[in-house]
Amino acid sequence: MRRGKKLHKSSLDTMMYNSNRELFKERGNITAQMKGILYYNRTVKREPEITKQVSKAAKEAGMDMAGTECRIKSRRSYLKKIRRKNGPKGNCYEVKDILRYTYTASEEELVEKLSKVIELYSVSGYNTIEVKNYWLDKQNPYNGINTTMQSPEGLTFELQYHTHESFGIKNGKMHELYEKQRPMRDVSSKGYIELGDRMFELSDSMKIPKGIEKVKTHE
Repeated sequence: MRRGKKLHKSSLDTMMYNSNRELFKERGNITAQMKGILYYNRTVKREPEITKQVSKAAKEAGMDMAGTECRIKSRRSYLKKIRRKNGPKGNCYEVKDILRYTYTASEEELVEKLSKVIELYSVSGYNTIEVKNYWLDKQNPYNGINTTMQSPEGLTFELQYHTHESFGIKNGKMHELYEKQRPMRDVSSKGYIELGDRMFELSDSMKIPKGIEKVKTHE
């Protein structure tokens, strides 16, 4: 009778460690999803109130709103995102963009109106807790100002600031090129690089907002 190969203790320990790690990771994913569904429902429940505040601030600052039909991330997309981000401890369920809004203004007025909006929110108990000014990021073809807001109840949502031109390009040709590039695994391939170059060409063609250098990134 042929005997199987005897495993050393170190090999058994490694197998047990890997098995336990996968088990804890799976438990973490389940925990995150359970917490996530509650967090998602809580955020969506407050959506009408938050949307009302976002619309009010836009009107008072003279901003236009765009893409409001896509303001709520679907539950499926949300759960997919936390599964991708989650670690073994199962704490990664607070996604910042369950609710996402976009303000647009002309290149001449964008920065000035952004400052006014932040002040209006502050008076209403809404805090701007994160700012990312991609106009100053030369390594990224995306042009826009992305902010993370926090409501008085502690819920977070995303608020983007765009020129009319940058919003149109982001949701048009730029998005089309990005979707073609995204599934490519070989970042050194000719196709990947060519798509990246075309996105940067679009980025470079946009009119730069007046005073954009005054908007500093902080996280």
